[in-house]
Amino acid sequence: MGTVQRPNRLILLVILGLSAVLAACSSGGGKGGSSSGNRDTTPDSFTLTTPSGVDPTKVDFGTAVVSAPVKITGINAPAPVSIQGGEFKIESGAFSSSAGTISNGQSIQVRVQTPIKAEQTATAILTIGGVEASFTVTTGPDTTPPEVSILFPPPASMTEGQTLFVRGTVKDLHGALEAGAITVNGVEADLVLNDSGDEGEWQVEVELEDGLNAVAVTAVDAKGNSGVGAEIEATKAPITEAFPSDDVPLKDPIGVVLSNENDHPIIFITDPTAKSVISIDLMDGSRKVLSDNAIQTDDPFDFPWRLAKGEGSTLYVSDRDKGSIFVVDTQTGIRTALSLQDPLNKIKEPKGIAYSPVDGQLYVPQDHSVFSIDTETGDVSIVVDYSSTPLAERPFLSIVDLTVDTKKNRILALDNATYVSINLTSNDDETFSLNERIYAVSIAIDQEANRIYIVEAIKSRVAYLDGDLNQSSSFSTFGGDSSENRLVEPWGISVAPGFGFAVVADRKLKGLVAIDIESGRRVIISKSATQ
Repeated sequence: MGTVQRPNRLILLVILGLSAVLAACSSGGGKGGSSSGNRDTTPDSFTLTTPSGVDPTKVDFGTAVVSAPVKITGINAPAPVSIQGGEFKIESGAFSSSAGTISNGQSIQVRVQTPIKAEQTATAILTIGGVEASFTVTTGPDTTPPEVSILFPPPASMTEGQTLFVRGTVKDLHGALEAGAITVNGVEADLVLNDSGDEGEWQVEVELEDGLNAVAVTAVDAKGNSGVGAEIEATKAPITEAFPSDDVPLKDPIGVVLSNENDHPIIFITDPTAKSVISIDLMDGSRKVLSDNAIQTDDPFDFPWRLAKGEGSTLYVSDRDKGSIFVVDTQTGIRTALSLQDPLNKIKEPKGIAYSPVDGQLYVPQDHSVFSIDTETGDVSIVVDYSSTPLAERPFLSIVDLTVDTKKNRILALDNATYVSINLTSNDDETFSLNERIYAVSIAIDQEANRIYIVEAIKSRVAYLDGDLNQSSSFSTFGGDSSENRLVEPWGISVAPGFGFAVVADRKLKGLVAIDIESGRRVIISKSATQ
């Protein structure tokens, strides 16, 4: 029988101790971060700084600032990356604000967008494996004067008044404004600021000398930055004088279109007596013949009446007596007659014309009907036709003008006493009678102000209604009944986005009048001499 030997007790104790130590080493340790099986995702501490030569306390306004690259060390496995208030990129990757991971030895950069205001900070907080670092930059001081614009009057105008009403806006991009920020020719303007104090609207009345007057607007912000922000010229002269000269005289201005041609403000008008279309430069009031029968003998005008601005350099002209629609190039003045596909000759005397940028169609009235014209093919289609409706049931007697309301997808058609809203989707119509007897001759819509303007020739005024068609009011005297530069026989009106005034063609004045859409004050833009 063999002998069984027991293990030495001391040896057993040593073996058990070593096993415990090995188990402890394999279960954790390191920098106290997240590790498993020797995975270490807690990096060494790191700092985010601006690149060499970039002062973090004087960075530009409203720009992206990128930190200098920093190499991440101290991890042996991909570490989670997240950011607040900015974006990051790893090595040559794209900037992103979404969470990601980074490996040991890779470089990372942070990007923040700086504020638009002066001496304001932007901070991004980058977190890698639980370790945070912030990247903070501050914009520099405000050294820029406020921006000023003049909404009324136009850059060059004439008035018979002793004073000139001037209205505009001001904005301080990088700072704030205070009371007294605007002066015009040394006169402090009334200024209404927004809640943040960096934008406002202003108005002022300035004295004029006889003849040409320079009008300069000076703006100063809360930091004392100042400068002449805008300048115009105004001529004080009797209303009978020509302005700016009697070159290219206006005989009978009827149709009018206000437009921006290559960012240059231009007015186009029809003069049926002269059988011409004339352009007027709003910067100085000068006139030139764009198209007439002397410049171009073929496709002659007979009685050019109304205008509509199309796309690009396209101007559409309705010839009332000829029954034609002309296409005039505003750059070259070359005109062509649009070939109408109108076998029943429904369009005989187009008194109005409107263009819709939504569907690229022209809309033309004829007596009791409205037709659309395809500008590419010339095809004529009926929108509404009441020619066979009993006279007492017709919504209008004879349409004298119309305009397109693109926001509500409708036509506003006008006769001498009523106006009709025609839905371009359903062709349904709704008739509105004005609250007083008038003799209306022209209509326009201001989409920005939600107003409809109606020209009354006999009463020598322009009335306005709100765009929801539920009220009417005097427009020319709105904000005060000014006696200067009165309308005599207005016949056409135009408004356009970005302009603070409406333009009215006046047959008796033989000129164009600008009417401020806020105050109703008037100045002469361009005119021929009158008795």
